[in-house]
Amino acid sequence: MDKTILKKRVKLSGWSIAMTILTMAFLIGICVWQFHKTENEFFCWLLLGIIVVWSFCTLFYSPVYIVLTEDSINVETMMRVRRIPIDEIVSVKICEPTMSERRICGSGGYFGYFGWFSEPSIGKYFAYYGMSSQTFLIRLKSGRQYMLGCINSKEMAKALADRLTQHLKTKTL
Repeated sequence: MDKTILKKRVKLSGWSIAMTILTMAFLIGICVWQFHKTENEFFCWLLLGIIVVWSFCTLFYSPVYIVLTEDSINVETMMRVRRIPIDEIVSVKICEPTMSERRICGSGGYFGYFGWFSEPSIGKYFAYYGMSSQTFLIRLKSGRQYMLGCINSKEMAKALADRLTQHLKTKTL
């Protein structure tokens, strides 16, 4: 097990919290309304099943913590950990998404921001963040990019950059 250097919580934006609450209330309201309105219980149970499965799937991607260890930076969700090895990272920089970002496939606020996004100045990237003002961009050797976000993201980005520099120095020795 890697030694943890820094662990930061992902804080959801007010928009994300509101979007999550309103979406869940709306979906549950439709479900309750359908149970009282229709005599076709199959449709109601199907709708409830879709809501439960959809909400469960968000637990695999919705970020909770960003953790920097000796050998990787990890995105912890409720159900899994996405590990990005330090060996694969080329650069890290503070970078907030702009209004021109386009969601390709993912969540634009429901339980946070996660999934594939594209932006003219950055290109395509996979996002794991709660607030756009708390993000940094990681570029990998493979060309993949990750937009990560957590509380005090500048500290996390600096710690990751320092760890990346240390790692490169030990590799060349």
